[in-house]
Amino acid sequence: MDRRTSLRSSLLGLFLLSGQALAEPSIRHEFTLDNGLHVVISEDRRAPVVTTHMLVKVGSSHEYPGQSGLSHALEHLLYRGSAKTAPGQLSQIIERLGGEDNAYTIRDFTVHHQTLPSDRLAVALELNADLLKGAVLSEHEFVREIEAVKAERRENVDDDPLQRLFEQLQAIAYPQSSYHTPVIGWMSDLQRMHNDELHAWYRTWYAPNNATLIIVGDVQRDDVKRQVEKYFAGFPRQDLPISKKPLQVTAPGQRQVTVHDDFSTPTLIMAFNVPTYATAESADDVHALRLLSALLGSGLSARLSTRLERQQTLLSHPEVNYGPVARGDNLFEIQASINTAHPRPLAELQAAIWAELQALKKRPPEPVELARARALLLAENTFARDSLEGQASDIAAMLGSGLPASQLDNDATDLQRITCEQIQQVAKTYFTRERLAVAYLQAKEADDE
Repeated sequence: MDRRTSLRSSLLGLFLLSGQALAEPSIRHEFTLDNGLHVVISEDRRAPVVTTHMLVKVGSSHEYPGQSGLSHALEHLLYRGSAKTAPGQLSQIIERLGGEDNAYTIRDFTVHHQTLPSDRLAVALELNADLLKGAVLSEHEFVREIEAVKAERRENVDDDPLQRLFEQLQAIAYPQSSYHTPVIGWMSDLQRMHNDELHAWYRTWYAPNNATLIIVGDVQRDDVKRQVEKYFAGFPRQDLPISKKPLQVTAPGQRQVTVHDDFSTPTLIMAFNVPTYATAESADDVHALRLLSALLGSGLSARLSTRLERQQTLLSHPEVNYGPVARGDNLFEIQASINTAHPRPLAELQAAIWAELQALKKRPPEPVELARARALLLAENTFARDSLEGQASDIAAMLGSGLPASQLDNDATDLQRITCEQIQQVAKTYFTRERLAVAYLQAKEADDE
């Protein structure tokens, strides 16, 4: 959720862009309190700023059938009053200090984060402790917030044909995995959600031994540890439900769904079931899939843009997306729309993309293509981690997926060792029809009416 879209533009822009080049490697420390709260500190002294991310390991993939949307709805409600703050007051406190705050829920976890002057770190820690164990979750505020969530779903999913397409694709692409559940929840579940369900969800998952504090910025380890113990050590450890990785069957068979809309540009998405760092037998497969994603879809020199968009004028806006960091298996997605100046059937676009994938299976990419893809990924990672928020978000993604934060430190070396032949091999392994789910967005044809 994005509860505040235009808070003070801030500290990061003022300090991190003021003549600084790329960040030096941060000094990282980790410790765990007796109650199980995990704490990661990354010292970055370029500016008197700190960002805190409280990661709670619960998201839509933990939800049961009929209760989709609980994690996201709870994230909303946590800001509507607590033992120490009135509804909306948490954000007001951070803003008055010249900072900003927000929160988001995804499939694997929820994050509450604040960025503010580093000498006010104690304020952020106290507020996070209050979020973890002091929420009120009143019935009055629940009625208000669940309507806000429904409106968010209508605006961002139900009234957006492309987002509806993505939602339907997820549902067929994960016949076994709990990743088929939309983060925002199905509308039918939101309409029958009760506040007592959120109370139970909060008591079950918001526990110190299911949370991690990530603190990045101008801080010192011993001082942070003292403050964290002050605000969090009094919370008891509690029993947690068993949480298994959302694994998908290796080859569920080709699947297809169509969403009809008369006003949208016809679009197709091809999605292949693939592993992630948390589920792959070999991490090199995941490194190779990342490079393959960049080779196919990143920049004007990418294969799909060069061959199918500009040379053949068959499609427009090709995109390739692959998320290697997740708790369970994920999707390798290829999306493209028709060229409205030279419209062709979506099936023809699909066949052309399939032919490009088959070509990769038959012949490895050229070394210059691999070098370009590697350079793009390394540059992207370097710039993302130049900000405090970027560093904290990367650490949260790793830890929320059950991976060590230290894996981030080896990324450049890992990518450097991947060969053209390994790229070819992952194409052979994972680009099969048995792993493929296809989604079409197109107008309803006359014979369907």
